[in-house]
Order: sequence, then C-alpha cells, then structure tokens
Amino acid sequence: LLGGILCAGLVTGTAQADININGFASVGGGWFNGDTTDATRNGYDQHFSADPVNKLGLQFSSVVNDQITATGQLLAKGSKDYDIEAAWAYLSYAVNDDLDVRAGRLRSPFFPYSDFLDVGYAYPWITPPSDVYRFVFDTVEGLDLLYRTDHGDWSTTYQVYYGRLTDETTLGGEAVDLDLENFGGVNVTMNRDWLTLRASYNVAKVNVAAPSAATTFLNQLIATGNADAADQLNVEEEDGAFWGLGALIDYDDWLFNTEYTKIEMDEQSLISSDKAWYAMVGRRFDEITVHFTYSKQESEPDYGFVDAIAGPDAPTTAALQAGARSAIVISETTTMALGVRYELAEATSLKVEASKIENDINDTDGTLIAFAVDTVF
Repeated sequence: LLGGILCAGLVTGTAQADININGFASVGGGWFNGDTTDATRNGYDQHFSADPVNKLGLQFSSVVNDQITATGQLLAKGSKDYDIEAAWAYLSYAVNDDLDVRAGRLRSPFFPYSDFLDVGYAYPWITPPSDVYRFVFDTVEGLDLLYRTDHGDWSTTYQVYYGRLTDETTLGGEAVDLDLENFGGVNVTMNRDWLTLRASYNVAKVNVAAPSAATTFLNQLIATGNADAADQLNVEEEDGAFWGLGALIDYDDWLFNTEYTKIEMDEQSLISSDKAWYAMVGRRFDEITVHFTYSKQESEPDYGFVDAIAGPDAPTTAALQAGARSAIVISETTTMALGVRYELAEATSLKVEASKIENDINDTDGTLIAFAVDTVF
C-alpha cells in the first residue's frame, strides 16, 4: 500500500509537495567454518552464502506542509527471501523547532545505530556486533516524541515512545510469533564534538509462542501435575525490560565504541535474562579503516523453580527437572573480530572481516569470514 501511494505520487505529483528519494544497498557474503559441519552463525554455515549481507532499501519523504512530513522506507533483504517490507511508515508533526511528534511504524530505538541499522555504509563493521545487536525485531508501531535541546556544549536529544510490536522471532532455532504489548521507553543521546553518549531504557509485556519441542514438554509438565511450572515457562504477559549504555568516540582518526546492554525478565521463562557488551577500537589511514572488536553475551537463567517440579517417581522427577533446564534458551558467546574498511569510491565502501567465535554452551567454536560492498545513493 505504501509503495503504491508513493509511486502514484511520483507519477501524478502534487502542486504542494515533492517526494525525496534516498537509497542504500549492500552486497557480499561469507561462510562460517565451525567445529561441526552443521554449525551456523548469523545465518552463515560452512557453505558460502550471500543472503545475510544482501539488501536494498529505498526511503521516501515528502513535506506535506510547514509542520507535517511523511516518511516511508521499503526494504528487501536476502535473509528474508527478498520480500519487500515497510521498515518505516510514519508521519512527523513539528510542534516547534525543537519538538517533533511521530506516529506510525518506527524503528525500535534500542541502540545508537538503530535508526540506520540496515545502512551498512553508516558504520565500520559489516554489521554491528551480533552479541549485542542480538534482536531480530527492530520496529514498533505507535508514536514517539523527539525533543532537541542544548545543555552547555552538549547537543541532546530526548526520545519517549509507546506502541506495540507483532512480529516473528527465533526461539530454540524455530520461528515463532512475538507480541510486545505496552512497548515503550525513554532514550537520551548527548553529543559534544568527538564524543556521543547514549542511555536507553525500554519495557514491554512480552508474549512469545513456545516452539514445538517446548510445547510438547510443557504439556508433559501439565500431565504430571506441574501446571505451575508450565505456566512459568510459558512466555505470556511477562514483564521484560531492556536497558543499554553506549559511548562513541571519533577523535583525530581514532575510533572507540563501546556498549553495555542488559535484558531483564520479571521471572524465569523459556527466555532468560542476559547481558552483553562490546568494545571496538579503530584507526583511519586515509581511505582505509582498520578496527578490532571484542564482544561477549551471557545468559543469566534462574533455575530456582526447577526444584519444585516432581513426578510420580524419582526417575520421572529427574527427567522433568532436566527437561525444564534444557527448555530454557540460553547462550554464552565470545567474539573477536578484525576488520578492514576501504573507501572504494564516493559513498561506497568495501569491507572484509574475520571473526573468531567461541560458544561456551555447546562448545561449538568457529571462524566467520565475510565481505560486503556498501553504498548509499
């Protein structure tokens, strides 16, 4: 619908508004050489694949009048079979020079790079560190307020948003439905010369459908008189919170980025609380940027409720308790990545990265090699 409206606007035009079009694209590929032949990471396996990198986006904006602007972004990704989706679709109302109100489909503002997460040209890596940028959903349908002001030498943006997200996510290796109700938060970004600081706090009522294997086990718990444990493991109306802190430095050709994030679930379910962080240092040499990133993610499960699970006999009790522990999705990864970015031409960069990845949960380690050409137009 959005594409049709925008295309119609391009054909017919209006006397009052022009449509501005910008775009971005990434092409490339890579492969993951793991300890086992079926090991995967970030959509890569032992065979070369371009799908995790390839994408094309077009962004449309039109100034409707002195106060209202319409913005849309159409995006096609190889990782989603190149299906075209409206990543953005919102109206912006300028209350005054400092305050905007936006309504529609917006980016979920978890991270400093959230607004341009798909624009590979905008950051040093092929993609930001996946140990930290670990969400497969990145939109919210609702409204936000953006307030810009200065505090001394600091330019500051405050964002408050509220809405809902219905999408799909991956749980236990299976695509399942996701519903974030009462989804909102507050974000503050402060910039001064070469330093950018950001703080983010977000909350939601989390609903995630159980994958098929977990559903079978949950039914088994109910059948053995452990309905309370099954209810706790189900991700229904769970209070979830995400907060993050970040610092981005670009000083005299030196780059230093770091972020720390934490997911907190009100009670243990199939999804665990976890924490993650990364630190990146880089150096520009004319058209070449070399960077190194260390990142780590660690789940923080609470198995306290497992001891209350009981079966009709000791072996069944032990099996049910072990099943409850294994049903909880956890991970612990450490990644060391070395990358090079070369400014190939105007608004176009070539990137090559090698990442050593250690998975401490299933002892599956490996090396990820990837490259990408990013451009904006």
